[in-house]
Amino acid sequence: MPIPEYSSLFICPQTGKKLRQATSEEMESMQVAGQPNLDGAWIREDATVAYPVKKGIPLLVPGEAILLQLKTPTP
Repeated sequence: MPIPEYSSLFICPQTGKKLRQATSEEMESMQVAGQPNLDGAWIREDATVAYPVKKGIPLLVPGEAILLQLKTPTP
């Protein structure tokens, strides 16, 4: 998915933190975690929430947020 020119304006509607486009690895893990049919996703800078892109439209509303699990380092 190409990054739109206006993507620098995307912020989390809950916190106001910046969003970045999900990598292909992050997209794969979301698909495995039960989020099928996503065209892409925008991830909050703290990597705890993602906002899906469906049919090319970013759904930047709290009700569409996908909670992400933070990877904890293994000892």
